[in-house]
This record gives sequence, C-alpha cells and structure tokens, in this order.
Amino acid sequence: MLTIRRCFEMKKILLGMVAFAVMLPAIVEWTSGQSNVAWATEQKTEEIPPPDLYKDTPAWYQAVYKDNVGLSEGSGPFTKYFKAQMLDMYWQPNRHYEPMENLDHSIFIEQERRDLCVICHEEATPGIVADWRSSGHKHPKSTPYLSSKTAQIEKNVGRVLDEVHCFDCHADTEKNQIRMPTGEVCGGCHRQQFDEFLREREVGRPNHLQSWEANTIVPWYAEAARRGYLYGQHGCDMCHSGAEKCDVCHTRHKFSAVEGRQPEACMTCHMGPDHPDAESYGESKHGKIYEKEEEHYDFTKPLVEVRPGEDYRTPTCQYCHMYEKHGRFIHNPVMKGIWRMGTVPPSNLEYTSSLKDYPYGIKIIADKIDIYSEENVAKRSYWLEVCAKCHSDRFADTYLKSLDQFMFQAHTLADQAQKIVEDLIADGLLYPDAANRDPYPLSDGIVKELSADFLGEPVYNAFKTLQGKFPVVGPILGVYGMFLQMQDNPSDIENMYNRLWFWYKLQGYKGTAHAQQDVSWWWGQAPMMMEMTRIQAEAARLRRLAGIEKTISK
Repeated sequence: MLTIRRCFEMKKILLGMVAFAVMLPAIVEWTSGQSNVAWATEQKTEEIPPPDLYKDTPAWYQAVYKDNVGLSEGSGPFTKYFKAQMLDMYWQPNRHYEPMENLDHSIFIEQERRDLCVICHEEATPGIVADWRSSGHKHPKSTPYLSSKTAQIEKNVGRVLDEVHCFDCHADTEKNQIRMPTGEVCGGCHRQQFDEFLREREVGRPNHLQSWEANTIVPWYAEAARRGYLYGQHGCDMCHSGAEKCDVCHTRHKFSAVEGRQPEACMTCHMGPDHPDAESYGESKHGKIYEKEEEHYDFTKPLVEVRPGEDYRTPTCQYCHMYEKHGRFIHNPVMKGIWRMGTVPPSNLEYTSSLKDYPYGIKIIADKIDIYSEENVAKRSYWLEVCAKCHSDRFADTYLKSLDQFMFQAHTLADQAQKIVEDLIADGLLYPDAANRDPYPLSDGIVKELSADFLGEPVYNAFKTLQGKFPVVGPILGVYGMFLQMQDNPSDIENMYNRLWFWYKLQGYKGTAHAQQDVSWWWGQAPMMMEMTRIQAEAARLRRLAGIEKTISK
C-alpha cells in the first residue's frame, strides 16, 4: 500500500515528466539550432573580403561616390557646384542616406528586437510587410531549390537562416542605426550574383554598375543643378540608381527572382527615345508571342534550367542578355555587349568629320569599338549560341551581320551630318557663334575639377584659354542640349544633329536588334533621313544668309 508521502513523490515525478515533455520540442529546437550554428561555422568557406561596390576604384572616385555626406553635397567630380536632391538618399544611399531623426532606432538595434519591425510596420506600411511575408526571405527553405541555395549561403555566412528578417538588411549594427540597403548588403549573402554584377566594370560604360557615374560625371548635370533644374532630372536619377541597389530589378520587399526573370522587370528603364528596348521587343514577334502566351512561361525555373520551346516559346530580355556562353548564365546582362547601346562609334569606318579623332583623348568617354576584335568575335559566337537554340545557325549569323551593316550605315550618316556642322563652324557661319552664346556647361568648373590627363591636353587647354566659348559637337559630349536649356547653345542645327544620332540612330539600332521593323524604319532610319535633310537645308540657309550679309556690307 502506498503511503501519502510516496504518492506526493510520484506526483512530483509525473509533473516533472509532463513538464519535460512540454519543453522537449523547444529543447530539441534549441540544441538543433546550436548544432546547426556549429555546422555552419565549421562549413564556412575561407575568408574573403566583404562586398564592395567600389572595389579597385581610385581614391578620388570613392570620395565623390562612396563616402557618405548625407545631402550636404552632390555626387561626382563636380560636387562643389550642387547639393544632392532629397530623393538621392534612396537613389544612392552609400553617399547620401541620412537616418531618420524622429525615431531612435538604436534602442531596439542594440537589443536586437526583431519583433518590433513587423509590429510597427504592419500598421505603418502593411504593403511592405505583406511583400516580405510572401518572399523567399521570409521562407528561405520553402522549396527544394530555395533550400539548396540557402544551404550554400549558410555555409558562406556561417549561420543558420531560417528567416531573413527586416533587421538583417536594414539594421546597421556597427553604427546602431537604420540603413538603406545597397548591393553590398545584398552581396553579403548573394555573393556570386554580386561579384558577377561587379564584372560589368570590365566591359566599360554604358553599364548598370557605373550608371550613377554616367549620370553625374557629365558637366551639364551639375550645371543644371546650379541653374535650378535638378528636380527635372528625376527620370535620369530613378533608373541610374541601379548602380548601387538591386531593387531596380528585384522590387521591394519581395525581391523575387521570378519577377526578375520577366521582361517587365527591364522595361521600366529600358524604354524611350534613346533606348526603346521595351517598345521594340514588346512589339516584335518575340514580344507578341510572349504577350499572348505569358501564362505558359515557367519563370520559377532558373535560367540555366529553361528549355526553349518548352518553358519559354520565345526568348526574354534576361534569357538572351544574361546568357554568357556554353550554357552558362551570369548575373551580368552587359557582358556580351558589342555595340554598347549604339552610342560609341566603331573604329571600322573611315570618317570625314572629327569622329576620326574620337574620343579626342578624353577619359570620360569610351574608346571606339572594334567590331571585329578578338573579344567581340568571341562575344558574337556566344550570341549565336543563344539564337541557335531556336533559329538556324545560318539565319542567326546573317541577322547579326545585317545588324552590323545597319549600324555602319547609321554611323556613316551621322558622320556626314557632323561634317556639315563642323564645316559651318570652320567657316565661321554657325549662328549664333560661340562668342555670342552661353559657354559650354560648367566651363568655369571643368578645368578646376578635372585634370589635363583626364580631359586630354587639347580639350583641357581649350577650356582653360577659351572658358567654354567654343562649340562641342557629336557623341557623347555634344548631347548636352537635350538635358539643359542655355541661351542659344546649342543652335538649331546642332540639336538637329543631336536628334539624328542620339534618338533616331539609337531607335533604329534597337528596332533592328530586336527585330521590330516599324521601330527600325519609322522610328529610326526614316527620321534619320528627314533630319539629315533638315540639316542640309539649314546649312544652306546659313551659308546663303552669310553671303547676303557679306554682299550688303561691301
């Protein structure tokens, strides 16, 4: 017979067993987590330098693009002439982001109160929270594919990632303040994609990595800011912010690879008069088939697993441009670029204008392209690999050669137009002449901020002696008239030429490259021809007026 004391002892044992049973899942989870942490740490690969968007760039470059100044200065070599606009905090956060002042986030960052992010933002910004909750960051192991990718990231970073939280991206634990994430933050986990993106600099501009540089290094950007037109450049800034941030393609806060594989991800920037990729692809046979059959495209598959004709009936922007070679896809859509968006003249032509001397020793713009260089011949072979997945080798090769011939033809027409303008300048017939109009943008600052080595001795000396009172014609530096209003500079005929090469030639290029006949002809070749007629007529008028004035003055 059990005594009362014995009953109480057994009850305590039973209660202890129940408590242990209740706690067991938590204990198992904790010990599993500890072992996973140990495993991840043991499996961590050898130490590599942290992600750096400005790796291997000179000190002066980092000082005007990377070093944080908040909104007190602008970006680029002409920072003394303008301050950043407010939205530059988001367009280029490395340099311009300023933490909020009305809330001290350090309180919960120090204590790593991850729960507070969602509690507050579920009320303040519910759309953000909803996007995150449906994202791969919230559920990094929800599919076998995501699990395998997450496992590799865990090895690289040395910790378990059952959830990637707001805190992981937005909390700067070194400064105890909120940050606006840049590609460097993304690269902490997505290192392969980051390093591949970094390789865009090897190709040279234009590219995404240096797009903010291309935006702010040109003198008319700072001049426009100085004249009060900075906020008119939203259209430039919003796309060129792709230099530092990944959300231009993978939108916040879902950051979906599926979304990033769809053509629409590219189209919000790659459109318009100088690069109508959206219009030319969207209205081509490729684009129309995609439009009709989009629901049958399997964007959940990584590009390397896509089978043309099965998963995609026609190619997407990403499939063609992110294909590197030999079946490999890379997070770098410019590495096969041969014609470089059509802005850079080829070296394979005999020029009649000063294009023969392009780039005039200036380091700010790219050298001429040798279309038949060993590097570009290799790139062409990789394009053929892509095209031949649906077309015959012969057709693909013929089409690419036809694109080259269109570009040679277009650059020849641009050369002829530039020669007409330059002859007017040489004969003193350009109206108004340089002495009677505003000087070239930021002429007073160019010599102060840029060296002779950077500009080239002839151009540097011209600015130094003439203070910008001379005409600048042609790619790339002659296009300033489309971005900045100045008194009589450039003249009508110079802007006619700007439209011919910067709009119509580039539209013809995109239409031909993307196999959209209407864009190739009616947006490209035809207006080039009409603009050339206007240039010839305006040149004849200027010469006739000069002749009349000379006769009257006798």
